[in-house]
Amino acid sequence: MRAVDTNVLVRLFIDDNSDQHHKVKEFFANLGESDQIYVSLIVVTELVWVLESSYEYSREVIAQIIEVLLETGLASFQNSVALFDAMKMYKNGADFADSLITALAIDAGCSETLTFDRKATKKAKMTLLN
Repeated sequence: MRAVDTNVLVRLFIDDNSDQHHKVKEFFANLGESDQIYVSLIVVTELVWVLESSYEYSREVIAQIIEVLLETGLASFQNSVALFDAMKMYKNGADFADSLITALAIDAGCSETLTFDRKATKKAKMTLLN
């Protein structure tokens, strides 16, 4: 198994560098049935940030991209359960990083995630620290 950096996934979905886009497409096309790539949660978080901030992709399109990666079976994720839960919160309007923080805390057995961010308490299921 080989891991990929954020820029590899960006080039898979964005053709703003033809040479890199071609290399990534060729790499994925040549993966065998049993081959997988490893995608860390940091890479997913960066991917969401890059697609939102640099390419102004909508939340819906970004969610579809992540879901394609989850469903194809080509990628092995650091924690697919937490990622799936974070994606649900993200699709419902929460910030992706906040969603992932909450999902990882729940996965770790935490009863709550404390924050001073009022918006995160509404969408990412965090608890306001008073």
